[in-house]
Amino acid sequence: MKTRKIYLASLLLAATMATACEEWLKIEPEYEITDTDLYKNTAGYYKVVNGLYRQMSDFALYGKELSWGMTDVWARYYAIDPASDYKSYPQMYDLEYEAKEAASLASAAWGAGYKIIAQANDLIAHTEKTDDGFFTNEEIDRNTILGEAYAIRAMMHFDLMRLFGASMEVDADGRYIPYVETYPSTVNPPIPNREFMEKTIGDLVKARDLLKTFDVEVNPSYATATTNRFFGSSNPAQGKFYNNRGTRLNYYAVTVLLARACLWAQKTDDALTYAQEIIDLVTAKTLKFSTSGSILSVPKMFDDLLFGFYQEKLTETFEPYVNNTNSHRLTIDDKPFFTTPTNDKRSGFIKTSTNFLTKYTVNVSDEKDKIVPNIRISEAYYIAAECLYKTDMKTAAADLMVVRKARGYSSPVLSGTMTEDAFWEALTYEYRKEFIGEGQLIFFYKRTNRPITFSEGKFDHKGKLTLPVPDSESAI
Repeated sequence: MKTRKIYLASLLLAATMATACEEWLKIEPEYEITDTDLYKNTAGYYKVVNGLYRQMSDFALYGKELSWGMTDVWARYYAIDPASDYKSYPQMYDLEYEAKEAASLASAAWGAGYKIIAQANDLIAHTEKTDDGFFTNEEIDRNTILGEAYAIRAMMHFDLMRLFGASMEVDADGRYIPYVETYPSTVNPPIPNREFMEKTIGDLVKARDLLKTFDVEVNPSYATATTNRFFGSSNPAQGKFYNNRGTRLNYYAVTVLLARACLWAQKTDDALTYAQEIIDLVTAKTLKFSTSGSILSVPKMFDDLLFGFYQEKLTETFEPYVNNTNSHRLTIDDKPFFTTPTNDKRSGFIKTSTNFLTKYTVNVSDEKDKIVPNIRISEAYYIAAECLYKTDMKTAAADLMVVRKARGYSSPVLSGTMTEDAFWEALTYEYRKEFIGEGQLIFFYKRTNRPITFSEGKFDHKGKLTLPVPDSESAI
């Protein structure tokens, strides 16, 4: 095998999924390794997988900008000071994508995203040519590693498309970005939107089928029970790599991600099928919502959270943005909307005395405060409702009410005879409330081509929520 040198400190995790987060996310010092070193045993494969998640949690991606940072600024969650010393956020707010600082944010996301894709492709290539018997847990290891690699590749492509490509509603056949499936890669031209989404969905289907081995057939409790999913209260027989499945793209998270991707691709029947699978698991009490009484004390709602990123420096990074002495502080726009009604316990996501977001109000010593939420059970209900409202408004309304009741907002009851306009107002309300600090709202506006709702009313973005592809495409 030809040895290729890889310079990636983030691939070198000291341990894999130990009981304590601080143990399984520790990074070894940077040094030069080769792919033959990485792939010589099962532990090496584990390290590569963990390294990919580490890179995805970078501040240029889901650790900040694609969660509580740039994407939520874009969605006008925050009252941005034009004089902020952090100029990229006012520029993003005003859709000034070509401005230097905003362009830098976009370029960083592009480069980081395609590097992750390249490394996922390398992992896929090595795993696919390796027999089950090589791995410590044989088929379980091979399928889980390969499933997560496919899921990472798909998710990263999908979110780059959501950033740098037009929605299907605006331009279904436009060519925006490439879908890269090989490593090393040569020139990759952009492909049509429809084809891009077919590849995304295809990868997610592969991932889900592979992840079923451990997450459904061997030990589903490690992905369905909150105490296992995030807090590592038990160690599976297969080893520490299989603990803390909530910080990995597990079967159930990928199912919601599939529903999300299918809805974006305007495949509503498929989106409904995947969303309904999660809903049925909640009905069967295999998965559960957070109790409304716990939301104020646990605003990240871990019972609902199927997948989130661990960002070791999250607390220290977030703190300056909720400091009144900083000009780049992120105060919440439209405070009356977020703090009322009080029976909707999501009103506690905003600290009324300071008007700051509480989802990331932090205790640096608490590992769970370092989780960045990404995929929730509630999204399955929203997707199902959107797929149904034209033909079955009664069920669509009931799906929205399931989430509302879980949040303490049981009255007034949404009517099964409400108008389409009323439905969209209710769904927009849900997305705004539920996903604050999580980076999902802007893509709801973009996908549906609906105006952005904020304190001054409704802002018609006119389909202009597409970042320009960076001048330098060296990452691909």
